[in-house]
Amino acid sequence: MINKILLPTDGSEHSDHTVQFAIDLAKLTNAAIVAMYAYNPQPILRKRGALAAEELKSSLEEDAREIIGDVATRLKAEGISVSALAVEGPAAEAILRAIEEEKPDLVVMGSRSASSVPGLTLGSVAEKVVRYSPVSVVVVK
Repeated sequence: MINKILLPTDGSEHSDHTVQFAIDLAKLTNAAIVAMYAYNPQPILRKRGALAAEELKSSLEEDAREIIGDVATRLKAEGISVSALAVEGPAAEAILRAIEEEKPDLVVMGSRSASSVPGLTLGSVAEKVVRYSPVSVVVVK
């Protein structure tokens, strides 16, 4: 039985299809959704001074909260019980951590992120999550 779905999203147009898939599935199963967005300032922070780094990190965190807040609003409007997470760290690692902490029955995620190269069938984040997740993962194309 599916009671809780973890929905990693990046706010891209492609992720809209994934969100809709999760909405449809949650309605069929009466599942709650934990929507999450991972942001990773580390590659950028290494190249900045301390003050600029803190400002950048704060800006990325604010963007993450806005993106995941928009997704949560959409889910609530569909009558779905939702919680929202903005998590710092590389996407695959953040998703795998969220799986451990949230204990979903299923993960629903896109096949590629907004930054992936078009034409690839499965992005590196999705591939890593599928490989290491202790729960089933549905990858939406």
